[in-house]
Amino acid sequence: MDVEKVGVPCADGKKTIQNTLKRHINLHGKNISTSYTAEELVELLSRLPAFAPKPVCKFIINDRTLFGKLEQKKESSLFIRHKFGKKVVQYQMEQLQSVDILKY
Repeated sequence: MDVEKVGVPCADGKKTIQNTLKRHINLHGKNISTSYTAEELVELLSRLPAFAPKPVCKFIINDRTLFGKLEQKKESSLFIRHKFGKKVVQYQMEQLQSVDILKY
């Protein structure tokens, strides 16, 4: 466990307090949306557990930019709920060009 010394003055002004509650999140310096291909990212998003909130994503399909949430993936079809829509729209996986996670 890493221990970091924090320069907080104590009563006598000579001691430092040890910060033992330091937590590390190691992402290896990679952004999740740029380190995976579009197909891999869709696969990861489709495997999120049912209780997890679905992230808002930017999909580029047939040179059109779409904003929404990936509801499910079946074989070669994607089902996307658009940001302000109530319907789920089906798209083909072959038409997908890129995926970016905007808000999680």
